[in-house]
Amino acid sequence: MKLPGSPYDDAGTPAAEWWDEYRRLGGVSDGEKPPGTFAALITEYKKSPEYQNLAGSTRDDWARYFARVEEKWGGLRVASVEPRHVLALRDTFAATPASANQLLGALSSMMSWSVPRGWIRFNPCLGVKKLKGGAPYKPWSWEAICLFKKKARTELWYAAVLALYSGQRQGDVLKMRWTDIRDGLIAVEQTKTGKKLWIPMHRELKSILADVPKRSEFILTSSRGEAWTSDGFGTAWQRQMTEEALEPLRQQGCVFHGLRKSAVVMLLEAGCTDAEVSAITGQTREMVVHYARAVNQRKLAAAAILKWEALHETHASARAAE
Repeated sequence: MKLPGSPYDDAGTPAAEWWDEYRRLGGVSDGEKPPGTFAALITEYKKSPEYQNLAGSTRDDWARYFARVEEKWGGLRVASVEPRHVLALRDTFAATPASANQLLGALSSMMSWSVPRGWIRFNPCLGVKKLKGGAPYKPWSWEAICLFKKKARTELWYAAVLALYSGQRQGDVLKMRWTDIRDGLIAVEQTKTGKKLWIPMHRELKSILADVPKRSEFILTSSRGEAWTSDGFGTAWQRQMTEEALEPLRQQGCVFHGLRKSAVVMLLEAGCTDAEVSAITGQTREMVVHYARAVNQRKLAAAAILKWEALHETHASARAAE
């Protein structure tokens, strides 16, 4: 029996309806994951030691992207995918380059894992370039932070504040408990690095946390008063950021992780050493120094212009005295 339509659309993306009908005619129920398909591959890859040895935060991130891959390609045979299909999948997330690039990275790692195990002959992600604008994360300007405070939902503003004044990643911010706060410090055990930190609370953070309702053992909760799941928070954040009022933030490339970079930049601009910044964020001093280059360049450039202006005034005064 010939199936109607085509397994791929004009852009080369697998057509979900065609593959659903293909599985139905093949006698595959919705709950099954046919051998050789992406649904089966994702299940097997998640069981692998390579995946299990990833940092917890990385597994959480990749799980979200694999869910998207399974939604688009679940019933598709892995061996049939070509670079053009990967390119088309990447481009469906072109509106958010960072997400497109992270999806590409997660998919490429899984495909590389699958090659020596006989799922496919080569990694179709190789040669598919990342989109421009996906990296590096940009720090939020103070104006952007103020706009978010004014327009965003209160529970999302609390999350942004906690990320900004602690300098921590999204996953670590979401798991902070009220009992982690002691003697003006917040205790953090970073999921990605395993580092244990004691972070002094900025006075602004103390003031804002005093207004946060204690509806759970966790500091950050949803509008229902429940602790955020990673997926739940990500969905709420993305929905908030697509609102018209926050268009300026989208144009500036503001993403949640950029708040961590804002913390680094603000600490450096306040005159903190790379060691002091590292003690708060848990980043390596080499990474902090990398961020410091841009800050130092701005300071040096500003100082240079002031000296140039002073020289100009000196020359002008000298000419006036002649």
